[in-house]
Amino acid sequence: MTAQFKVLDGTQVINQMVVEYDSPKELNDIFHAVRKEWSEYMVEVENEYITMTFSHTYAEEVRRGWA
Repeated sequence: MTAQFKVLDGTQVINQMVVEYDSPKELNDIFHAVRKEWSEYMVEVENEYITMTFSHTYAEEVRRGWA
């Protein structure tokens, strides 16, 4: 299966990639790894079934003590 990741600065896409995965857990793990790598930006992932995003960046989670 494949999923498209978008890294956003506001509404502007600054990077995008297509990733292959074998299970929902693997997709979730990849999603969190990409969020950590691009911690100052919003990350969105979309596949044929769902679009996932957070209302805050990973860096915001760290600053708030959530991560």
